[in-house]
Amino acid sequence: MAIPTPTETLAPTIAPDRVILSATGNIDATKISNAQVLIAELAAGSGLEFEVRQEILANEITPDVKIIVFLEQPNNLGSLAANAPGTQFVAISNQNWTPPSNGTIIKENNDHVAFLAGYLSALLAPNFRVGALQVSENAQYNQAFINGVYYYCGLCASVIYPLNTYPVVSQRPLNSPPADWQAAFNEINVNKVNVLFLPAGTASPELGTFLSGADVAIIGDQSPLEEFHTRWVATITSDGLFALRDIWDDLILNNGGKVINANLSVSDINYAVLNDGLVWLSQGKMILLNKVIDLLREDQIYPYSVIQ
Repeated sequence: MAIPTPTETLAPTIAPDRVILSATGNIDATKISNAQVLIAELAAGSGLEFEVRQEILANEITPDVKIIVFLEQPNNLGSLAANAPGTQFVAISNQNWTPPSNGTIIKENNDHVAFLAGYLSALLAPNFRVGALQVSENAQYNQAFINGVYYYCGLCASVIYPLNTYPVVSQRPLNSPPADWQAAFNEINVNKVNVLFLPAGTASPELGTFLSGADVAIIGDQSPLEEFHTRWVATITSDGLFALRDIWDDLILNNGGKVINANLSVSDINYAVLNDGLVWLSQGKMILLNKVIDLLREDQIYPYSVIQ
């Protein structure tokens, strides 16, 4: 009698857990691209599959979805987290929200951007000659910028003529025409401005062309239009993705329930030669700037007060 030969039974392949990036909403394409590169790297290092979704429904969050990253906080984040307790949810957000134990908020605080822009402006400006064009509706943001200037130089009084105290600012309503912002600059430049801060809502190609011939260096909170390149020396932005690398191990270990501050990023660094001197973010000044960035992330600086 022939003895049957045993057949080999293949064990079923178990698919790896997944990480999902949600890129829904009105999000800058560069931010999405940077997020894809970073999360793909982190997922590969943890043996996880990575995918990008425009939309995520509650019934699509299966047990193999280990982490979901939202580049903006969705309105239903609380219910999504409650329905999937085994999944860690991360949202980059500017809202004040207390996450559940399987949620993490990376807080983007625009007033941190304004405070750091004020500090950097004073750090770079010859004779502390700092100016700003401000959107009048953004009162808290505007004050955070001024406080950042004072944090660096206190009274901020020029020691050579004209003997002014700084910063000098001029405000206009949002959506004011370019001619109004040109007039606002002329208004403050009577006192001589060496470094000018332009927040979102103030810049236009017309203003860039106008300022390209001025004796002034420019800092902004968004990358410059082409017309500003000859005068632009730095851009300050909030960087929520930076913090994702810091908390990744906690997410893998299912440790959530935290709110952490986003990092602050400095880009578009250039120099400008002015009549009063060179405006340049040198390595030494970058060390000082990074110390303030760390203090802001650790909530050791309160941007709404000059008394620290």
